[in-house]
Amino acid sequence: MRIRIFAAMAFAEKVVLGRNLGGFMKTAFLFLSTALATLATAPAHAQDAAPADAAPADASADGAASDADNSYGDILVTAQRRSESIQNVPIAISAFNAEMVESSGSTNITSLNGIAPNVVLQTQGLVANVPMISIRGMSTSDPDPNADPKVSTIIDGVYIPFVSSTMLDLFDIERVEVLKGPQGVLFGKNNLAGTLNVITARPAEDFGGEVRVTLGSFGLKQFRGKLNSGRFADGALAAKVSVNFRDYNGYSRNVITGNRLNGANVKSVRGALNYDQGGAFNSTIVADWLKQKTTGPAPHVLDNGDPNWDLLPKAARDDVRKSAVLFDPYANTETYGGSWTSNLDVGYGTITSVLGYRHLSYVTRGDFDGLITPAPNLDVIRDFSGESKSGELRYVSPAGEPVDFVVGLYYQADKWRQFNTVFASPALTTLAQLHQDTESYAMFALVNAHPAEGLTLSLGGRYSHDRKKYSIATQVRTNTTSVGNLTGDAYTQAVMDSLLSGAQISSFAADLKASWAEFTPRLTVEYRMSPSAMIYANYSQGYKAGGFNSRGTIAENVGPYDPERVNAFEVGAKTDLFDRLLRLNVAGFVNNYRNLQGSVTKMGAVRAENITTNIAAAKIYGFEVETLLRPADGFTIGANLAYLHARYTDFCADTNGVFTNGAPEVGQCGPAEPILINGVPNGTFAVPTDSTGLDLANAPKWSGSLSVDYAIPVSFGEVKLHSDARYSSRFNTWGRSNNPGYYRDEVVLLNASIAVAGEDDRWKVTVYGSNLTDQKVISGATNAGATPISQFYQPPREFGVDFAVKF
Repeated sequence: MRIRIFAAMAFAEKVVLGRNLGGFMKTAFLFLSTALATLATAPAHAQDAAPADAAPADASADGAASDADNSYGDILVTAQRRSESIQNVPIAISAFNAEMVESSGSTNITSLNGIAPNVVLQTQGLVANVPMISIRGMSTSDPDPNADPKVSTIIDGVYIPFVSSTMLDLFDIERVEVLKGPQGVLFGKNNLAGTLNVITARPAEDFGGEVRVTLGSFGLKQFRGKLNSGRFADGALAAKVSVNFRDYNGYSRNVITGNRLNGANVKSVRGALNYDQGGAFNSTIVADWLKQKTTGPAPHVLDNGDPNWDLLPKAARDDVRKSAVLFDPYANTETYGGSWTSNLDVGYGTITSVLGYRHLSYVTRGDFDGLITPAPNLDVIRDFSGESKSGELRYVSPAGEPVDFVVGLYYQADKWRQFNTVFASPALTTLAQLHQDTESYAMFALVNAHPAEGLTLSLGGRYSHDRKKYSIATQVRTNTTSVGNLTGDAYTQAVMDSLLSGAQISSFAADLKASWAEFTPRLTVEYRMSPSAMIYANYSQGYKAGGFNSRGTIAENVGPYDPERVNAFEVGAKTDLFDRLLRLNVAGFVNNYRNLQGSVTKMGAVRAENITTNIAAAKIYGFEVETLLRPADGFTIGANLAYLHARYTDFCADTNGVFTNGAPEVGQCGPAEPILINGVPNGTFAVPTDSTGLDLANAPKWSGSLSVDYAIPVSFGEVKLHSDARYSSRFNTWGRSNNPGYYRDEVVLLNASIAVAGEDDRWKVTVYGSNLTDQKVISGATNAGATPISQFYQPPREFGVDFAVKF
C-alpha cells in the first residue's frame, strides 16, 4: 500500500512540475468558424435542407438520417431506435441539425444553452472540463468519475460514462437530440432525467469539402475543415475526415500571475468510413481524437466575513472578470475512441450491432477555497485515466405492421484510476489512489401495437444489472515547507517539496464491491387525430445505480450509496396547423424522485468533505411550449416557453457542514449523529435539519426564448439576418444552500448575426455578436465547508467574423 501511495506522490510531482510548467504551445494557423448564423429558437424545427453529407435514413438509430420534407424543415430523429420525424415521436424532444449547430457559433455543447425549453447547458464552474446538464430540474455536475451523471450522453450510439468527456466541442455534427424524461428502455444506463444523443456527420456520396475560419473577441482563432472522398472502390466505400483547431485566450485574468484565465486550446480530428454496396448489409466506423488545454476557472469570491477575504487584491474583490489565485488553474484533457455500427436487413426487419470504445485522461488543478491566505489551502490536483467498452445488439421489426417492435441486448464495462492530491492546509496534505471497475448488462424491448386507425399502444421495459468494484487508499501527511509569499511556479515547487519531505500521520485503505439490478417499464398511448396532429400520454420509470465516493478519506464516507429512481408521467400534443404555417408542440409532466443521490458535507480525516449519499425525495412538474411560425418564404419566428416547479418532499440531513456539540437546532428532524473518524468518535455531532425548503439546483421556474430569422434573396445568393433572446428566471446553481450568492439572477441574453452567402451557401461571410448587452451571468457557484462562496462567470459580450467555403 505504501508503494502505491508514494507512486501517486511521484506522479503528482511529475504532473505539477512537468505538465503545468511547460510552455503553452499554440498550434499554427488556428482559425475558423464561430459564426452565429440562422439559428431558430424552436430547436426541434430545422429551417433548411439536410447537410450535403447526410446519408439516407435506415433502420439504424445510430446512423445519419436525411431530413424529411425540407420545405418545412422536419428533423428525423432516432429516439425510438427508428428514423422518424420528430413530430411522430410521443415524447418531448428538442433537436438541433447540422446548420443550427455549426452556423450558430457553437463551440461546445454549452453554447446551445437557453434554446431548448427546461434544459440548462452550462459549465460546472469549479473544474474547467466539466459540463452541467440539467433537464426538467434534475442535474448533476460532480467532477469525480464515480459520480455517474443523471443525464446520459450518447455519441454515435455509444454511452459516455465519464462526465468530464462530455464537454463536447461541436464540429461536423449532423444533429443533437435532447430527449426529456427517463429514456432507460432504449438508451440504457443513467437516463434518470433524459438523454443527450449526438450523431456525427457520415461520409457523403460525392467528393467535396468545406473550410471555415473564425476570428473573434479575446483572441479567438478557429479553423474547421472537412473532406469527403465520395464513393470509391466500385461504389462500396465512402470516407470522410474533419479537423477542428481552436485557440481562445480567455476573458478573465489572474491578478496574481498576470495571465489570462477561461481560455482554451483545442485540437480534434474525426474520421469515418462507410461500407455500402446497396445490398442488405452496410457498416460505418467513426473514430475521433481530441486534446484540450483549458486555463481556469476564474473564481469571483464573495465576502463571508472571513478576515482573509480582505487580503485579496482589490481588483479581484471588485471585478468579476479578475481572480486572485496563487497559480493558474488548468484542465488538460485528452480523449479518443469511436463506434462501429453495422446493419443487416434480414428480410423482415433489421439487425443492428453497435460496438464502442472510449478512452479519457485528464489532469486538473484548482483552488477550492478562493483565498490566498493561508496557503496552501484546498489546492487540489486530480490525475485520471479511464476507458470504456460497450456493445449493443438489437433487432428492429419493419414499420407499418399491426405490431412492430425493438428488442436488444446491451453490455458495457469501464475501468479507471485516479490520483488525488489535496493540499488541505499549510500543515497537512491528503493523498488518495482510487480505482474502479464497472460492468453493466441489460435486456430491453419496446412493442408498438396499432389496434385502430391512428391509435398506438406501446409497452416496453429494460432489465439492468450494474456491478462496481472500488479500491481506495488514502494517506494524510504533514507539510514541512512554508510557501511564504510565493506565487506561480515558485509556489508550485514549494508545495511539492513540502509534500515529498513530510511524514505520514494516518492512512486508510479498502477494497469494496456492490451490485444493483432494476426493471424499468414504459407505457405509452398515442392517438393521431390527423396526419398533422397527435396527442400522447406516457408513463416511465428511471433508475441510476448506486456507487462509491472518491472524496471520502475515512471509511464512513466512502459508501456505497443506493440507487435513485423516478416515476415519470408526461402528456403532450404535436401539431402542424394552418396548412403547416404554424408548428405548435406542448408537453406537461410530473416526475416523482426517491432516494435522490446528492452531496452533503461530512467530516473527513483532515477537513470537511463533500460526499454523495441518498439525501431526499422530490417532486418536479411543469410544462413546455415550442412554436415555429413561417409567415413568409425565408421568414421564420421561433418561440418557446417553459415552466418548472421543483421541490423536495423529504430532505432530512445536515447540509451546512458545521459540526457542533449536538445541541438541539431549529428545524431539527432527527437525532444528532456523532462524527466518527475511522470508527472512533471525535466529540462533535452532525445535526440533521429539515431541508425541504432548499431550492433544487439549476431548476429555473420560468425560461424561454424568441428568435427571428429572415433570408433575403439577392442576385448572388442570400442575405441572412438572425436575432434571438434567451430568458431564464432567477435560480439556484448549488442546491445545498439558499444563500443569495449561489443564485444566477434573472436575465435575458441577446445574440444576433448577419450573413452574406452565395448560391447554395457555396461561400458565406457571417458577422456575429453574443451577449450583446454585456450581462454579467454566473454559470455556477460553489464552496467547500466554511470557505467563502466562489462564483464562476460566463463570457461577456463577444463579436466575431466567420468565413466559410464549400467545394
